[in-house]
Amino acid sequence: MTTEPVNNQAFKNRNETAPHYYRRPVLPLVAALMAGIAAGRHISLPVFMPGAWVMITACMACLTYSLIKQRPAAIAPVILFFTLGWVAIAAFVPPAFPPASVLPFLDKDPHKLSGTICLPPVKQGFRTRCVLDDLVIYADNDTQAPLALPGRIQVTVYGDAPELAPGARMTIHRPIRSIRNFNNPGGFNYRQFMAYRNIWGTAWDRGDRIAVDGHAYSGSFSLSVLRMRLSIDHAIESVSDGDTRAILAALIIGKRDFISPGLRSSFSKAGVSHLLAISGLHVGIIATVSFFLATALLGRNIFLLRRGLVRKTAAILSMLCILGYGMIAGMSPSTQRAVIMISIFLFAYVFDRQYNPANTLAAAALGILAISPPSLFDISFQLSFAAVAAILMGLHWVPVVPKAPGGSWRNRLLRTVAGFAWVSVLAIIGTMPLVAHYFNQVTFLGIGANLILVPLIGFVVVPLGLASALFYFIYAPVGLLGLSITDHLLSVALVVVDRIAALPFGSYSTVTPSILEMACIYTLLTSIPALLYAMKTGNTPSPAGAHAPLRDAHRIPARSKKIIAIAAVIAILVLLLDGAYWVHRRHWNTDLVVTYLDVGQGNAALVEMPGGKTMLVDGGGFSDNAAFDVGALIVAPFLWRNKIRSIDKIVLSHPHADHLNGLLYIMENFSIGRVISTHYPADSNNYARFLNIMEEKGIPHPPFSDIPASQTINGIQMDIFYPPRDRLPGIGPANINNGSIVLKLTHGDVSFLFPGDIEAAAEAELVGIAGDMLYADFLLSPHHGSSTSSTLPFLDAVNPQTVIVSARSDRFGFPSKDVVDRYIQRGYAVLTTETHGAVQIAVKNNAVRIRPTRPVNRQPQTILVE
Repeated sequence: MTTEPVNNQAFKNRNETAPHYYRRPVLPLVAALMAGIAAGRHISLPVFMPGAWVMITACMACLTYSLIKQRPAAIAPVILFFTLGWVAIAAFVPPAFPPASVLPFLDKDPHKLSGTICLPPVKQGFRTRCVLDDLVIYADNDTQAPLALPGRIQVTVYGDAPELAPGARMTIHRPIRSIRNFNNPGGFNYRQFMAYRNIWGTAWDRGDRIAVDGHAYSGSFSLSVLRMRLSIDHAIESVSDGDTRAILAALIIGKRDFISPGLRSSFSKAGVSHLLAISGLHVGIIATVSFFLATALLGRNIFLLRRGLVRKTAAILSMLCILGYGMIAGMSPSTQRAVIMISIFLFAYVFDRQYNPANTLAAAALGILAISPPSLFDISFQLSFAAVAAILMGLHWVPVVPKAPGGSWRNRLLRTVAGFAWVSVLAIIGTMPLVAHYFNQVTFLGIGANLILVPLIGFVVVPLGLASALFYFIYAPVGLLGLSITDHLLSVALVVVDRIAALPFGSYSTVTPSILEMACIYTLLTSIPALLYAMKTGNTPSPAGAHAPLRDAHRIPARSKKIIAIAAVIAILVLLLDGAYWVHRRHWNTDLVVTYLDVGQGNAALVEMPGGKTMLVDGGGFSDNAAFDVGALIVAPFLWRNKIRSIDKIVLSHPHADHLNGLLYIMENFSIGRVISTHYPADSNNYARFLNIMEEKGIPHPPFSDIPASQTINGIQMDIFYPPRDRLPGIGPANINNGSIVLKLTHGDVSFLFPGDIEAAAEAELVGIAGDMLYADFLLSPHHGSSTSSTLPFLDAVNPQTVIVSARSDRFGFPSKDVVDRYIQRGYAVLTTETHGAVQIAVKNNAVRIRPTRPVNRQPQTILVE
């Protein structure tokens, strides 16, 4: 039997003619994996499962054939990794999640359940959140054996409770609730977010009713690391408090639970929010410090000196240091990326191999996604990799600064500062679209702030704080002293952050760019510098010389230039068309669009009038904005997604929390033309804040008696029927619900009635005042469908075609079943935000389109009003 000799030269030539992107082979593979994960998020895989496995098998066969024949494979690996990403994410999306075995226990009667606390508990005011795994559910009788359940649940403990720590076993007797979303167009998918963490249900209980076995600690390595992190957290708490404690815990152990929204906003406005997440900066500094310390110590070892192994051994020790720091810091996606990248760099140094930053970045992403596919949708993952990718591309296309003549310390310092500033600029540019998308803010002060704060926090606070935390386990007084010094240094840094954040015009509030818009922006951010770089390098081969082959290898081929140019042109055209669409929709549109937002238990409705005028009727809200701010987390994101930065009118029907509290954030962060309310006082801190915001920002708030009972705004007739103008503040009805503003909007022949929370007495008075003028096609159910409202005379007067109920089934019993049955018996179509999500109603030329976020038949309903 003979074998055919291998033609190595032919194989080499074939490799040289391989696609250009395979010069960095990990890049197309990780791009395909990301694309597969993104596709699997939106396409349910089990329907196509046989096809997926056939595709994987075919790709593996192609790769095996290529290896045997020693031929390059260009397409099969990409298809293989796309399919693997698609398969990998399937376990975290329906129907595979939540697991079928847990469905019989969701939203049922209470069960006795126990589980192990697997993550550090998060304390938020008077409540503590814990995540349990190793779940066991017990039958109501002793004849059935306990049943183990997969996945995790989140338990909220209210009030004082036994000590809660990772590894402890908690037992509760409560119903397990399924995770519910606020279903608004383009809104945050909380259910999917929890699924990515393998959490399928929630429960709550009082601290005095739970049982905790504090001696059930496991001896696993991960729990040992968690206990170590908790010990460091306690040490930080003993020497620091307030904002410095929050930042110190974030920098050393990666715990950001105590960072207040105000403090986070200050870091964001100053352009240094990246310092709050342990990433390449922190890990790189630790690697550098540990490498030089290890080199200094090992340099005294004769054995290593003679064999030239001092620096390589120091590199290995540095890898151990950064791995330890990563575990103490919690191994967030940004920390994982930094640890992997720097470890690869150090490995390349140890084994004398060439280090390719782009391949290393892709390898880091590949490693993280292979372990946790949902990390692709993590904000810190996206920001971290976007920043590093921008830095690598920017330094490749536009080098820092050429070396100045001479080697004086001044020239070296100048190059260092210039290089650091350029890296900061690249990181800011690379993350700006993502920051605008997630945080609706861009900053222009990041360069100067980084020049001050990175050396102070990165090179002083982080190394000193970490060293002090380690010394705490060796000799506690020394560790606490070091942490105390670190705390004082950090307080100086926070003063600098506050001063920079307070500067005018340092940051700019933005609307939310869509995924398509971000894709176009990133296309331009990469293609334009690439084309400029191609124009600079040209197509002519470099003159002969030692570095000529290296320079020629970095040239962009002519075909790639054409592709890049076409991509840039397409991106520009798409952005122009997108801008024209939004200008037309926001300012030239002739439609009336009313969106009843899903804010849980409460009311909030956005009215978009012809010509771009906007009005917000109530803002929803929970009793405690510190626990959940409806304005910041639901209403404002919806406005930003629809390119709205100003509200012409805010109407507060009455000052109850579920109508008022969501407006506070809107009033603080949007341009408000006028506020309309009855001026009835409310004995609450949030109502006082409501008044203070208007005074501080100079928002007009005319007396209710000065508001016209009827007016026309851009073709929309607005009538205010209730309450009577002769009711002055302070002598209004004892039941503040019955002091709600009742508002009607009419566009052509189509009308909407917003009755607030009026009840039977106010409904009777209203019918006597307005009579047949109350007729409306669409009625927002009074008082969330309460049994105390929607009386027969009121419904006779309004006689709507459709009733929208803005409520969430809870302890108040909203909406009342009797009231909903009353609507149905009278022939009204009933849409509830709990079932249908946000309901958007668009009126154009008397044609009405109703679009529930969760439609029953998946098709928008179209109703023609005669």
